[in-house]
Amino acid sequence: MKNVLIVDDDEKICWAFEQFLESEGFYPSIANNAEEGLRKIQAEQPDIIFLDVRLPGMNGLEALEQIKELQSNAPVVIMTAYDDVETTIEAMRLQAFDFLPKPIDLDAVKEILHRASKTQTERRKITDGTTSTPSADPSQHGSGTQEHRLVGKSEQMREIYKLIGVMASNTITVLIEGDTGTGKELVAQAIHVNSARKDGPFISVNCGALPDELLESELFGYEAGAFTGAKAKGKPGRFEIAGGGTLFLDEVSNMSPALQIKLQRALQEQEIERLGGTRTLKTNVRVLAATNQDLAEMAKLGLFRQDLYYRFKRLAIHLPPLRERTEDITLLVDHFLKLISAELGKTITGVSDDCLGMLEGYDWPGNVRELENALRSAAVLSRSDVILPEHLPPDIVNFERRSESNRALLEQSLESILQATVKDALAQERETLYDEVINAVDSALIRLIIDKFGQNQTETAKLLGISRTTLAQRIRKLELHLGNS
Repeated sequence: MKNVLIVDDDEKICWAFEQFLESEGFYPSIANNAEEGLRKIQAEQPDIIFLDVRLPGMNGLEALEQIKELQSNAPVVIMTAYDDVETTIEAMRLQAFDFLPKPIDLDAVKEILHRASKTQTERRKITDGTTSTPSADPSQHGSGTQEHRLVGKSEQMREIYKLIGVMASNTITVLIEGDTGTGKELVAQAIHVNSARKDGPFISVNCGALPDELLESELFGYEAGAFTGAKAKGKPGRFEIAGGGTLFLDEVSNMSPALQIKLQRALQEQEIERLGGTRTLKTNVRVLAATNQDLAEMAKLGLFRQDLYYRFKRLAIHLPPLRERTEDITLLVDHFLKLISAELGKTITGVSDDCLGMLEGYDWPGNVRELENALRSAAVLSRSDVILPEHLPPDIVNFERRSESNRALLEQSLESILQATVKDALAQERETLYDEVINAVDSALIRLIIDKFGQNQTETAKLLGISRTTLAQRIRKLELHLGNS
């Protein structure tokens, strides 16, 4: 980023800019009004533009709109001695790269030039295809419409696609399990659009968003006079509205036991009764259910009907959390940026390599939904077409810093502890120090984690990032005695 255009009618500011930029190795060009500035932009294609607000003739904000049409990718820094709120807001709304108050702080100019140069470098890497963000259309790896599609080519997602294909070919009830934000409704939609019922309605009901009385009337409908405020003609429920199609029951674990009984009967007999009604109505609907809870554990505790659980569990799809399929993050980023660009009316070319590294290193408790929201907020905050680390939410940026700090602390602690062990091994000329240390660390780590999880080896293996089989092998090799495990 070498060519810099300054548009300002103050000769002293232009001179100061010129001297400073030349001393820093830049090639400055001067325009004393907006019209001259626009001509120079067309002729010279500057890398960055510093634009004063108060100019003779066309003002800076009016010029900014035209600049974005002429050279939309060039960062434009608005300058003014009249630092009022309205001007700042309007400049940012018009996608100015930054806002620089007068008198000009040359250190601030240097920092802006650095950020603008970094943005241009990342844009060029994305355009040249050298960055990690893929340019391929993610529809090759997903299903559904552009807005509602599963995206991913990891082994876990390929298995999900296979299961969707199998379950789309029949009408049996399916349970979709997974943490919040993993895309359970997208799986339900994919099953629907690939099934023989694709021309019928897809009706979604969030069972956790409604109190029990409302949920019952929402699902099964009601007759006139069934309760105070009931419509004179009654109202069909979602089981009726979804006739010939698919009914998706999200967060089904939130249903009360009484409502679970009615749902079990509806699934078993394929018939319902409206609230306050006496007629039995036949249904023609396929039910897909989803939960972020452990239904097996809830059934054991009597919080969920076992007969209903077994009906749901006959066919189940488990969606992995995003932290277990980080290889899909680049595809998801590309997919979401296309949608977000259309939503915001601005082009977001991609994310920098540093930014992508932070996204891949984060643990994503909110999963794919959290990733989408993080990218949306970053796109809003970015003043160019490239997202940099500073545009990401603090939780993501600080997560990497915390991880680095914890790793450094762990290394320091281990180094201090191991000094005596290394000294002893040298004195005895032992040649098994590596295995001794690794086994000791493994033993302590496994004991600590498995105690935290109440002897649950599945959860322990998940936190360690190894398979349950590998964990069992380590436990046997280390001869660990772990309570009931």
